[in-house]
Amino acid sequence: MSNCNEKLMRFIPNILSMLRLVLAFCLIPLILKRELFVGLFVFGIAAISDFLDGYIARKFSVGSKFGAALDPLADKVLMTISYILFAIVNFIPMYVAIIVISRDVLILSAVIACKINNIALEMKPLMSSKINTTIQLIFLVVVLACKCVTLNIPYCIDIGAVIVSASTIFSGVEYVQKYFWIAHKLFKR
Repeated sequence: MSNCNEKLMRFIPNILSMLRLVLAFCLIPLILKRELFVGLFVFGIAAISDFLDGYIARKFSVGSKFGAALDPLADKVLMTISYILFAIVNFIPMYVAIIVISRDVLILSAVIACKINNIALEMKPLMSSKINTTIQLIFLVVVLACKCVTLNIPYCIDIGAVIVSASTIFSGVEYVQKYFWIAHKLFKR
């Protein structure tokens, strides 16, 4: 790869993460105004950008500390906005949004507590977290697609909600088990 292409490639994952942040906020008026086809398109691009930024960073070895922080932030913002929004407009049950957001708040709280208390922490995404994010994204795409075409598949959303909830809880428990040492360190002070 030429030097120019290499420099350009270094920025692409971060640009995709920033795009995901912008698209997350673009979803708000689209869903609230029931512009669902455009919302599905926007959400689809955001979901694809989540896969692409990590793939490009790994494939071309162009990861950065900034990107390592920006990517999960963009994911959390997209998920938080989407799950709250979908629950508000009654596309999904409220309990699913609460579970998804609670897990993210738990993880974010641990990171913030470590920063405040000068505890070294290198938190890498667990495989269960990557699978969980994929499940969460697919669920939202399916829900939005069903709403676009007013397709009412009996129990589809209910079953998806249970799967997302179980996956999210499992991933959250795995994080708690892996990073429980943080609580010990914090409360020993």
